[in-house]
Amino acid sequence: MIDKKLLEDIIQKHYAYLKGVNFQGWDVLDGLNSRLFQELPFHKNKYVRLAWIQFFRKSPINLRSICQVPKGDNPKALALFISSLLRLGDFYRDTAFFTQALALYDRLMALRSNGYAGLCWGYNFDWQALAFHVPKFKPNMICSVFAGQALLDLFERIRNDHFLAEAKQVAEFIHKNLLLINENDRLCFGYIPGESAVIHNVNLMGAAFLARLYHVTNENDYQFQAERSVRFSAAGQRDDGAWPYGQRGHHQWVDNFHTGYNLMAIHDYQTYCQDDQFEPVLRKGLDFHLKRHFTAQLLPKYSDVRLYPLDVHCFAQAIITFLALRSYIPDYRVRVQQMIANALDILWDKKLHYFYYKKSRFFKSKIPYIRWSQAWMFYAFTYFLAGWDE
Repeated sequence: MIDKKLLEDIIQKHYAYLKGVNFQGWDVLDGLNSRLFQELPFHKNKYVRLAWIQFFRKSPINLRSICQVPKGDNPKALALFISSLLRLGDFYRDTAFFTQALALYDRLMALRSNGYAGLCWGYNFDWQALAFHVPKFKPNMICSVFAGQALLDLFERIRNDHFLAEAKQVAEFIHKNLLLINENDRLCFGYIPGESAVIHNVNLMGAAFLARLYHVTNENDYQFQAERSVRFSAAGQRDDGAWPYGQRGHHQWVDNFHTGYNLMAIHDYQTYCQDDQFEPVLRKGLDFHLKRHFTAQLLPKYSDVRLYPLDVHCFAQAIITFLALRSYIPDYRVRVQQMIANALDILWDKKLHYFYYKKSRFFKSKIPYIRWSQAWMFYAFTYFLAGWDE
């Protein structure tokens, strides 16, 4: 099992690695940033783009340097680093962490997207899906709410009202650009402006952010929107407690970390709004998650129907979910410690002090992705350290 001294040692080594790379790096989905690819014929063809990005995502060999994919700042990663550093600053009572967080805040603000209401962010790479193509920095819900949560963390630590004002501008972006369905007693937020896909974790992450804004501001409209948003996705829960990724036919998988997102979001809504009407939904979803997404040895399965790959994002989200929902999980501390031990055993590079991407049945992908791997594990480990005595 993990003791506090070992956990602190890992965090400090990981932090040194992150400072060494200036909190920048590649992303699992950044293949279309390749300067070589952009010179190829048919580089604007949807199916060529899809094939290229999936090749980069699945290959255990990192071809990004050869194909001239630059490293860079990722808005979601910066947001996760900011929140993590603020926790470390509180834990160690060391203002150097706050100073580092504020430096990353400046970089985050420099990456905000233009041309939309409020404040918003998108990924630093072109993104091709089967149904749509998203240019780099076109804003989306996930990048924007993680940035918004970091802004609220900054407001709560540093007590400067301009962070709260900026967080409220994120809510303005959500309301004016991502409102997808608006019916009598429910609503659903979309992922990307102008796209119609219904994705439950996206909708619920928006609800959780608005619920926290309500808690901070006591402005009722945030609670009203959050409640209706949660009600929409509560109705989308299957009888066995699971949520499919989305409503479209090709979105029917039930993966581990997105289920964690959903559970965390509902729990956050309940906590911030002091409203337990969705308690049965939360309990049924958590029961499914604990029974179907983990092995007896506490390895996080990728989905309810397959073990591999053992993805670093699943380890990180499991640590966070177990801790956040500890009042529902009597053995949460054993689970968290075993999850950390498994992550260190399988995905931690003991010499270079970073986390690998994943372990498949036959190989490991050791590419040091900055958002998918480093930001999430740094966030999860500091989350645990900050609540060590709870």
